[in-house]
Amino acid sequence: MKNYNSGSLKIVFNQQGGKTKMSWIGQSDDRNPSVSLNPYLDSLIEDLKGTELVVEYRNLEYMNSSTVPPIIQFLKKLNTNGIKTQIIYDANSKWQCASFKALETLSLMMNNITVSGK
Repeated sequence: MKNYNSGSLKIVFNQQGGKTKMSWIGQSDDRNPSVSLNPYLDSLIEDLKGTELVVEYRNLEYMNSSTVPPIIQFLKKLNTNGIKTQIIYDANSKWQCASFKALETLSLMMNNITVSGK
């Protein structure tokens, strides 16, 4: 899986056994991040099948509201493809709590996605 680097946003992968860790680092402040994020995230689905995915957002310093739709679309595809996914955000960050509470609620309707603040 290729890492992602666009502007001040980086997405980095580490694999350990059957688990894959995807870390979002920096800032997602692009006005239309779906242009590059959607194709990138879509390209990961096949490679992630058969693994457990941990998506780490605690090192994300900022994310604008335009970043949420690509994340939701990605989560839906992960869920549909049966990829067990754990989303972790920084429970001490006010903006992350606000952004990820909506994803936490959405995940309740999904069988393979869990969202939690740590």
